[in-house]
Amino acid sequence: MNLELNVKGMRGIFRDIVLYTLYNLGEAHGYAIRGFINKNLSIYTPSSGILYPTLRELEKEGLVESKWIGRKRVYKLTEKGRLYVENRKSEIEKTIDKVKKAINTLTTIGFFELMNIVKTLWEKDVEIPHHVVEELKKKISEIKSMLVREIKSPK
Repeated sequence: MNLELNVKGMRGIFRDIVLYTLYNLGEAHGYAIRGFINKNLSIYTPSSGILYPTLRELEKEGLVESKWIGRKRVYKLTEKGRLYVENRKSEIEKTIDKVKKAINTLTTIGFFELMNIVKTLWEKDVEIPHHVVEELKKKISEIKSMLVREIKSPK
């Protein structure tokens, strides 16, 4: 249940980032949207499997419209989408700043490198020995305790 709520929250953040991107670009095809998110917002490059379903969903809700120009589908905000971003612009910008800080922290502590190692182990079907898993659990418990202390008494 908690994971589901977090995923739904992240999905809402991504939708706002896409709308904010179109607000800033005016009209753009998917590749340009992905590039803006990556370059100008310093967040990450969303996969096509995340971006295009989000754009279709926003289109169904009347926040975005699209048209084919040559072989590219170009997206832009509708009036409803523009008003949505304008009414929530400062909130969206604050959220983007928080996401940047979180990703910077995760990068700094090597979280993404760790995830890539776990992915490689999974792909190679390497079973992690029980004693290693237990040692990892201890370390993660220490990290969680450190972070909880920060939540309870921030500097």
